[in-house]
Amino acid sequence: MRLTLGVGFRPHTTRGEPASLRKGAGFSIMCPIAFAPRYGARPIMITPQTITDYVRQVLNDAQVTVTDRTGTMDHLNVRVVSDGFKGKNLLDRHRLIYQALDEPLKDGRIHALELTAETTDGS
Repeated sequence: MRLTLGVGFRPHTTRGEPASLRKGAGFSIMCPIAFAPRYGARPIMITPQTITDYVRQVLNDAQVTVTDRTGTMDHLNVRVVSDGFKGKNLLDRHRLIYQALDEPLKDGRIHALELTAETTDGS
């Protein structure tokens, strides 16, 4: 049996022939993308504390607030307040956060990210 990403069940073929005509035909097990990262089928979910830990590796004084936008913990609104942003424009601030969250973005634990990056004095 082969694991395929997606939703539902479907017969699979290898040479364009219907699965019912192929000897040893089977069904692919399909599971939701949110639960099947690219390196195997295991539930993936990131916690607000894990996100905070990733951000604090780059900005050690960061105050991080994480809001789950869809209930799946992969569409997130992240607010980061840090003095490490002083003197940096918005693009550079976002680059720092994306750099910190590079691993969970690449492995699929974070699918969508809305960022707010501020200094402690509100700028």
